[in-house]
Amino acid sequence: MKNIYAYLMILATVTLSAACNNEWEDEQYEQYISFKSPIPAGGEGVTDIYVRYKEDGKVTYRLPIVVSGSTTNTQDREVHIAVDKDTLETLNIERFSIHRPELWYTALEEDKYDFPKTVHIPVGSSVEQLNIDFNLQGIDMLEKWVLPLTIVDDPSYNYKSHPRKNYAKALLRVIPFNNYSGSYTSSAMKVYTYINGKPDTNARTTNKRTGYVIDDNTVFFYAGLISEDLDKEVREKYKINVHFNEDGTLHMVPDDPNNEMEFELIGTPIYSSTSIMDATRPYLERRYVQIMFEYDFQDFTYGGSGVDVIPIKYRVEGSMTLQRNINTQIPDEDQQIEW
Repeated sequence: MKNIYAYLMILATVTLSAACNNEWEDEQYEQYISFKSPIPAGGEGVTDIYVRYKEDGKVTYRLPIVVSGSTTNTQDREVHIAVDKDTLETLNIERFSIHRPELWYTALEEDKYDFPKTVHIPVGSSVEQLNIDFNLQGIDMLEKWVLPLTIVDDPSYNYKSHPRKNYAKALLRVIPFNNYSGSYTSSAMKVYTYINGKPDTNARTTNKRTGYVIDDNTVFFYAGLISEDLDKEVREKYKINVHFNEDGTLHMVPDDPNNEMEFELIGTPIYSSTSIMDATRPYLERRYVQIMFEYDFQDFTYGGSGVDVIPIKYRVEGSMTLQRNINTQIPDEDQQIEW
């Protein structure tokens, strides 16, 4: 009797083992098609992509397209890609409400990008790339540009897009960068209010200010502590264009030709650029750019009632510093720049 039980146990073990082996050979999931465009936790529903700005404005970004599943892709597929502005509009309303259009993302202009409408994924390959060619010359970073993409479904196609919307769609926030753009530490920048014709002694500060790309050697900042949450029609009046000259000086001018903010430089603004190799990671280079300046401007922002606000004059002086970590083993255009 004991021998019979022993044989039964052996038979059950062999059968279970064989079944497990067969399961590993079979596809455990649907082989859905999706983008690899992760949305950071706590983000605003878009994927930030940082692309190196070049002199002619042209750069290519490679977006991975993935065949999911537990086994290798079993057939040739022609995946169809399209622009999806409806999803971007839905995101804007859900994230910022219909009453705050000044905070909305803007669909990237059609002349700023080009990509093939189909991507071939051969049998045996589980990842291919969609090459997106950007032409960013003349781009105005006053807007928050997004290229919204979707994987197109159709009964005649031999694939299905992933049922999770954030897998089958890619909302790419396009952020060009150069050597001087990004998030500057600005706690050493002091902003004083003019009282009785002189700057007050009580300074206001902020921790971060952002420099946005204009071209390969120029960025713009918003003057003083001007908020990026203002209506763009107002915000654009406070843009200061900063060009980095080879001699270490800065050319700072208001973007608004009418100079309604009455921007006035005091002295000659300068910058310095240094690099330090990391002590423990020899491939990591830490680059620092410090800009030093002094200028006056006035806040002439209009109130909601349509009545002119009495302009307030400010003195801004001090410095801001940009730190960028560069992996010297990676080509410049593939650096993972963060703001």
